[in-house]
Amino acid sequence: MSLLPEKDLIWSAVVANSSMNRDRNASGINSYEKEFKFIPARFLEQKVRENGCASWLDLCCGSGLALIQTHTDLTRKGLQQQVQLKGIDLLDTFPPEAENLEGLTLEVRSVVDWQPDRSYDLITCSHGLHYLGDKLKVIAMACSALTANGYFVAHLDLQNIILPENILWKKLWKEQGLQYNSRTRIISRTGTLVFNLGLQYLGADDQAGPNYTGQGAVNAYYDLPDSFMPHSIGCC
Repeated sequence: MSLLPEKDLIWSAVVANSSMNRDRNASGINSYEKEFKFIPARFLEQKVRENGCASWLDLCCGSGLALIQTHTDLTRKGLQQQVQLKGIDLLDTFPPEAENLEGLTLEVRSVVDWQPDRSYDLITCSHGLHYLGDKLKVIAMACSALTANGYFVAHLDLQNIILPENILWKKLWKEQGLQYNSRTRIISRTGTLVFNLGLQYLGADDQAGPNYTGQGAVNAYYDLPDSFMPHSIGCC
């Protein structure tokens, strides 16, 4: 099998998925509330009450609709100057009016090689990891960018992470201080976390076919360096 490097993967039609997360709402039907069981605006309001300010980073944010709706909700309550919102997506489907919203930044690029220059109270990735190559790198980046009590939550299908040995993923996440719900396929973390699983990323397969979402997904392939002890990453 020929695996794609990140620079080639981003041009894949599977990665440039136009239907999975382009217009997901902040709350209500087809929303972050439904997927993650909280409303982003309310989460950020609570952070403002606790700290005087708040921030949300939405990875693979689609058109940025949830961010824009959250900005609108916060503006109604006079909180827009106390909250920083940032969205990143590979495709530029952002509405032009979003450029003029105070405290909202939307950036067109791949998240895999992106590094934040600040910490965030909330980091989300709704169905975005399915289409990324080095998924573990992005998870590690997100966890390291959390504030002390910040919250990271994302969809992750372990079937799209291919390893040469039988690794106990649930044990692995627990050892690293992450939570993984195998029923909802959601990974989460509260509080800053810096970790390195010691896995070598080999490349991606964009012909993996549909995962549990029914949409085509990308398999990420990893290897275990000879110098790394298998038991340290949750092998059975």
